[in-house]
Parts: sequence; C-alpha cells; structure tokens
Amino acid sequence: MAVTRSWTAPGVKPFAGAEKPSRPAGVAWWMLAASVFVLAGLGMVYAAKSQGFASERGVVNLNGVNSPDDLLPALESLPDRQDAAQRVFDFVQRARPLRNIGALSAVRPHLPLAKLKPLFVVRSPREFRIFLLRALALYFAGFYLVLLLWRVARFRGDRAFLPALHLLTGLGLALLCSMRDPLRDTLEFHKFATGVFLGCLLLALPALEAIKILIVLFLAGYFTRNWERLRDLREKRLLPRLFRRIGLPRLEHAVPVLVAVGMAVFLFFVLKDLGPALVTLFVFLAMFAVARGRPGLAIAGVVLMAASVTAGYRIGQPHTVVSRIDMWLSPWDNDVHGGDQLAHALWAFSTGGPWGSGPGWGDPELIPSGNTDLVLPAIGEEWGFVGVAAVLLLFAFLVSRGLRAAERAATRFGFFLALGLACLVAFEMLLITSGVLGALPPSGVVSPFLSSGNTAMLTNFLVFALLLSISADTAGPRPAEAAGASPGPRARYLKALFACLGIGLLALAARYQVFHSAEYLARDAHAFEADGVKRPQRNPRLNSLAREIPRGSIYDRNGIPLATGSWQELEQHRAEYAALGISLEQACSRFDNRHYPFGSAAVLVTGDLRTGENFHASNASLVEHDSSSRLQGYEYSELAALVRTRHQPGNPGIARILARDRNVRLTIDIRLQLRAQEILERHLREVRESNGAVVVMDAATGGILALASAPVAAPPGSRTAAPTPDELLDRARYGLYPPGSTFKLVTAIAALRENPGLKHRTYFCRPLPGGRAGNMIPGWNRPIKDDIGDRAHGTIDMGRAIAVSCNAYFAQLGVHDVGSQALADTAGKMGISTGDLPELKKALPFAAYGQGPVLASPFQMARVTAAIAAGGRMPQGYWIEGGGNDRAAAPLEVIPPSEAAFLAGAMRRVVTEGTARRPMAGSPLSFAGKTGTAQLDQGLPHAWFTGFAPYDGDAAHRLAFAVLVEHGGYGARAAAPIAREVMEAAKDLGLL
Repeated sequence: MAVTRSWTAPGVKPFAGAEKPSRPAGVAWWMLAASVFVLAGLGMVYAAKSQGFASERGVVNLNGVNSPDDLLPALESLPDRQDAAQRVFDFVQRARPLRNIGALSAVRPHLPLAKLKPLFVVRSPREFRIFLLRALALYFAGFYLVLLLWRVARFRGDRAFLPALHLLTGLGLALLCSMRDPLRDTLEFHKFATGVFLGCLLLALPALEAIKILIVLFLAGYFTRNWERLRDLREKRLLPRLFRRIGLPRLEHAVPVLVAVGMAVFLFFVLKDLGPALVTLFVFLAMFAVARGRPGLAIAGVVLMAASVTAGYRIGQPHTVVSRIDMWLSPWDNDVHGGDQLAHALWAFSTGGPWGSGPGWGDPELIPSGNTDLVLPAIGEEWGFVGVAAVLLLFAFLVSRGLRAAERAATRFGFFLALGLACLVAFEMLLITSGVLGALPPSGVVSPFLSSGNTAMLTNFLVFALLLSISADTAGPRPAEAAGASPGPRARYLKALFACLGIGLLALAARYQVFHSAEYLARDAHAFEADGVKRPQRNPRLNSLAREIPRGSIYDRNGIPLATGSWQELEQHRAEYAALGISLEQACSRFDNRHYPFGSAAVLVTGDLRTGENFHASNASLVEHDSSSRLQGYEYSELAALVRTRHQPGNPGIARILARDRNVRLTIDIRLQLRAQEILERHLREVRESNGAVVVMDAATGGILALASAPVAAPPGSRTAAPTPDELLDRARYGLYPPGSTFKLVTAIAALRENPGLKHRTYFCRPLPGGRAGNMIPGWNRPIKDDIGDRAHGTIDMGRAIAVSCNAYFAQLGVHDVGSQALADTAGKMGISTGDLPELKKALPFAAYGQGPVLASPFQMARVTAAIAAGGRMPQGYWIEGGGNDRAAAPLEVIPPSEAAFLAGAMRRVVTEGTARRPMAGSPLSFAGKTGTAQLDQGLPHAWFTGFAPYDGDAAHRLAFAVLVEHGGYGARAAAPIAREVMEAAKDLGLL
C-alpha cells in the first residue's frame, strides 16, 4: 500500500534558517542620529510657522475673552458689531475651549469667517509651544523607552528597524506640524505623537507572536503546511500530458489562487475601492509564488484581477473606482467632480522640485487629503525629491529587513509570517506611491507611519512588532536543509521585484520633481467647481503667492479709484467720493477683497473680480480681466521660479514684482460716467423703456470718457436674484443694432471716397401713394419711403439730404454711385458689419440708409462721427491709458479733411434746420449730429442720435457721442435729448 508522507507529522524537521545575526552594534548611535535629524526638521518647521507670531499681538484670543467688549476691536467693520460681539461671546461661553476658528460657523446668523479669521486666535504662541513640546516629549519618549527596555531585556531581535521607524514617523510628525495654522486651527500632531508612543509600546511588549493579523497569519499557516505540495505535486488526473508540460499543480492547490482573486474582486465591488482588494490579492499572490517556487499562477492572478477591474470600469461599477480610473486616465481634464486630486498631487511634487520648499515653508494644507491619501506629495512639496527618495529608501530598508527576518526565521511558520508582513508593507507603499504619481489609479491606501490616524499607526507598529519577534527567536541552531527543499531562497526574487518597482517609481518622481518640475508646476487643470461649471484651475500655490502680491488699482482719468483692494486708499479719496454722492460704507464692505465704490455705474467697464461675471465672454471688455497681468504685476509663468520660496521673508523675486507699477488708469471720467448713467436711466423711465446706451469719446484721440448702458446688474451685496443676460450686456460697446439713418454718414463717406464731386449729386424725392414720400428704384419692387409725416423733398443734394434725413436720396446714391462693394469696404474699414456681399447686394437701397443687413454698435457710430469731427481721421477708440491699451493704433484716415468738413457742416444743419432742430434749440453748445430711426419687424423703431460738440470750437478738442434707445421711436424725440444733457454735463465739468 502506498504511503503518503505528512510534512507536518511529528519528528519532521522544520525549515532551518541561517544562523541569527548578533545584536547590531551601535544602534543607539543610529537612534541618536535619527533623533537629531527629526529635531532639525521640527526646528525648521517651528521657525517657519512662528515667523508671524510677532504680528499677532493685536488679535483677539477667543478662549481668553471675558466680555463682549473684548471682541469689539475685531468686529469693528461689522455694521451691527455690538450685537455680533454679544452673539460670539455667548457662543464662546458655551463652547470654550475652542479648538479652531471654524467653530464660529455655528454662530447665527453667519459671520464672514474668511474675513474675520485673521483677527482671531484660539491659543497664544506660548500655549502652542507648550502643546508642541508635550507632543514631542511623548513622541521621543516612545522610541527611547523601547531602546531602554530592549537593553534591559537584552532583546536579540533586529534593532535596525527602530531608527528607520523613527525617521519615517519623524517625517510624518513634521508634516502634521506644518499643515495647520498654529494659532487658529485644530492641531493634529499631538494625536499623531500619541499613536507613535502607543505603537512603540507594542514594540516593547513580550510574547507578541500571539497577536493576530488575521489575513497574514492565516496565509502564513496555510503556506507553512502546503508549500512543498504546491511545489512538488502535479495534476495527473485530468489531461496528464498537457498539465505535465505546463507544470500545473493539482487543482485543489490551484483553487486558492482563484479563491484569492475572487475575494479580491468581491472586495473590489462590495467595498467599492481598489486599495483593500489589491493589497490582499498581491500579498497572497506573492506568498503563493514563493511557496510554489514558480510565478506563473501569480501572474495569471494579476492578469485576472486586471481583467475584472477593466470589466467593472466598462460597465461603470463600482462608481468610486470608475471615478478614480477616470482621474488616472486624464488627471488634468476629466468630468469627475473633485477629479483634480491627482493634479493636486503632481502640483505638490513639482512645487517641491529637487530640494523642496523647506520644512514648514510649503502649503501641504492645500492638498486634498494631504494628511492621509496624499501624504507623500505633501512631503514631496516640503522636502523635495530628496525627501521622497529618502522615504522610499527607508521603506525599502524596512521591507528588506523584513524579508531578511523571513529568510533567517527558525520555523517555516515564522518564514511565511515575516514574508507576508514584509509584503504587506511593501505593497501598501507601492500602491499609494503609484497612485499619487499616476502610475496606477489612486487606490485609497494610506502611507504607513506617515498618515495621520491612530488605528493605522498602531496596526503598522504591530506589523513590525511581529517582525521583531520573529527576528528575536532564540531557539538553538537546527541543521540546515538543502536549498531545494526550502522556500527561503525563493524570497530573494521578491527583493528584486520590489527593487525594480521602487526604482521605477523613483524615476517617475524625478520626472515630476527634477526634469520637468517647471512644466507641471504651472500646468492648469480643468475641474468642476462648486457651482457645477468646469473651469481652468491653477496650482493653488501660484494663487497663494499671487495673493501675497497686492493687485493694483483701477483709476479714472482724474486719479479717482474705480476698483481697489485697499480700504486705506478709499479713505484717502473719501472727500471726492462724497462730492460725487458716494458713501463708502454703503457702497463697499471692508470684508471684500476688492472694492468697487461706483457699483453698477462702472461695472461694465471694470468688471467685478468678486464674481468674475462675463470675464470670458466674447461680448465684453472688462479691465479686471483684460488688464489682469498689469494689475497683478506679473505673468503666472514668472511665479513658477518663486513659488518654492514664496513664504520666506525678504524674497528678492517677490520684492521686484512689488516694485512694479501695477495700477491701471482709464480714459473714463467717472464724473461724466455717473451723470451719463443717471441721465440715460431717467430718460428711459420717461419713455417707458429699459434698454439704452451712451458713448462719449474724445474725437481726436479716441479716449472714451463715458460708457453708460442700461439695464445693468446691481452690485453682488444688494442683489435679490442672479443678473439676467440683459443686465450683463454692455450695449454701449457690444450691442449690435440696425443703425438707421445714422448710417447715412457711412454711405456719404463711401461716396466721397469714390468721388468728392458726389457732394453735389442730386436726386429726386417725390410723393408716393398713401401719403408717403420717397421714390422707386428700377430693379427693386419695394418703394423707398421716408418717415411717416415727412414731405417730399424734391431735388436735393447730399448736404440737404443729410440735414433732412432723406431715405430716397441715399438709396439712390447707394445704388447708382457707391455700389455694394464700395459700401461694404468703407463700412468694414470703420468696423461696421454689412453682412455677406450677396445679401448686401439684394438689400442695397435699404442698407444705404441703415436698414437691411447692416448692424452697428453705439461705440462704432461714435467712431464714425469722431472721424468727421477730427478732420477725416477715425480713432481706434480706447478706454485704457498707457501701456495697457491694446487699441493703440494711430487714427485711420477714412476721408480727406475737406470732405470731413463738408459732412460736419451737413451735420450742423441737422441741428439748426433739420431733424434735430427742436431738441437742440437753445443749447449753449454748438452741436453737429445725425438722427436715426431704425425700423424693426416688430415694436417701435430704435432711436439713435450721434454727433459731436462743439462744432464752432477747436477741432482738436471735440467730443463725439452716440446715443441709442431700444424701441424708443424717433431719434430726435428719444435719443437727442439724452445726448444734449450728457454733453451739457460734460461742459459743466470742464470737459468742453
């Protein structure tokens, strides 16, 4: 009868490892060196975090207030500060001691905490130092207590673990000390130090073999009993020839691989996370491969798991893992809410560069989960590539010592237990490092000994307590078995595998931190924000540095601030604001980071940095957006070279930026702007309309003095609803309308450009059936009609036709003398759209007097009249003075001076004897203008009036203007009175 040998029968010798190493010499010196390094790092962190303590003397310590009056200095900018002080004091009395300023969010109604936080603290610098010293004492006591107990007990285990653990936890402690505001935030480092101290006690306690880490202990026991079967027995019952060739073990021995993969897939779908599934699977497969002596089935298990994850991703389950894979596949632009996590990791790595920002000088708190999942990028930011390499080398050292303990274990159980524990640490660190470097999808595994959380800390110390117990086994030497009968030599291949993976990750870190750090540091990520809109996001460290460089102010032509970040600057101009009817306390809030004292009157010119509304719209030109580089004083690419030293005092690069002129001066005269806005809105109410615009321009230079538009959104602080598209539209510059008869000036310019003698061309305007006046043009079936009530003008020339605004004249002039191509060219030269040329040809008689496909803005029509007022040279039209002006081209000559003078005279006749004579009668100003009534398919026509003043004055000091009233009817009745009042206001202000 065949007898099967039992590998666990009594008397069978277990695996005998090599002789135990003697107690490491000099471990105390290594511990001392590690402590010096940790203390130096902590000292640098303290120096960085305490640099601002001297400036905190005027703040209020919430835990030290004794009455509401103690809070008043910090709440002085609140309108109801007495009531707010009482509410805050009542809350503090109930909740003290407060651990952080954020606790004030429970005060109702809500306080502006973002603005108040710098004015409060919850502990004094002295209290912080005491708290820190207690945590450090507890932290160091744990390690040196272990060292003392080991010496007393003459512990024979591998003491080299202790200095490495000291260094790793020291880096974690330094990071947590750096991550919070020492006087205002909850301090996490004491909890970390407590976790380390308790973990050190585990290292010192005896008989730790009895403590179970369930999965690894089970696997160690399983492989202890079955490693020889897995290695030696082959499947011969099914397809023996095939299975003999490929060396497949018996099916009952291959089943564990399938079960392990199945368990991992189960964890993957049930726990909805990659981390636990992958760690469990990889530990099992590593131990299985060593036990069996062949890697084939382990590789097959990895492939099977990868296929399962791929299948889950394809079907969209589980959602958490799908999101993480999407982040991994496209870290800089994905559709996952919060999908910029990997981008934050790479920003932190690249910000650190080769040497790091320095302990305490980085911003690890800007990293999502910077104290747990993304702790390695946080270390990379402050300690640089050197720090990341040190962390990986320390883990490599610990894992190698763990594998060494396995190789020298006195029993097979000890071998497999140490092997599993070493693999557990290795795979955890490899997975989290791969995730934060983008080599694999983020797994959610925390970094051993670096992440906060006492449960994880104690578990990790327990792992090394077991490894120490295995390394300290004092059983006598046993006769060694042949290498082929031992699982031990196979473990060396794991070392090679771990080394290759570690080197690969280190090379990837070098890519982000050494070779391409500047590229990734300044790269934008596109991510969804809280409002559900995807926008480009910059490295928050660049934004942090940007906030330390005050944004420049925006001034009107007289030096009055239209936008500023300095309340002190507003105070310096308080008298000027008061003279303009502006109350700073009502118009602005001290808590805002940007102040706009003129509110809606100037917002369509300056924009509002607080809301960012219309910043990226194609139909807006907002100074806060367009001149952002000038106001900032830098390009973001410049900040990349300064970001690593951004918090260090006396930074010369930042000093150079601060020395630059960051202010922007506009051509706008805020006095006229306010008057124009008020006049426009008042007249709109009188005609029961809501939409209109006014433009006033220096005819010679093109500088804009006023850009009024209605309606306009209320300031953010006084809104009851979100602004409508109507309120956000800048009608003065970007509203496009049929220009009506004001376009006759363009047709006249086109004619005179072709032939100056056309000023004498005459055409006939006759009565039409139905009581209208006009004419018929051969080839067009529709008659050309003048306005209702107009009499037939008879035979008239160009000057008279402009004065009386004869449609029939300009329709005939356009068809017979100008033509569609010349009209399109002239209009295009002046920035006005006439549509496609075929469309213009079909509607040429009507387009010639401003109907059909022709569209223009008030700003464009003001340029047309400015060209006539300035002797035929049309200015570009601009609103920013100096180097920030992107419309600095010289005026464009569109017509000879003599012809411009002729058109100016015709426009003068409009207000003295023509269509605008009644609204302009009795004005102290000599106006020249042109009315317009743009017919629409529905509703009343748009009312226009454009022109310049003074006609009789110096041509170099004329102001051109354009006024539009949507659906206002006749230009002479609705638009001309607005123009008159605005220009008379300009005269009163000394601008004319």
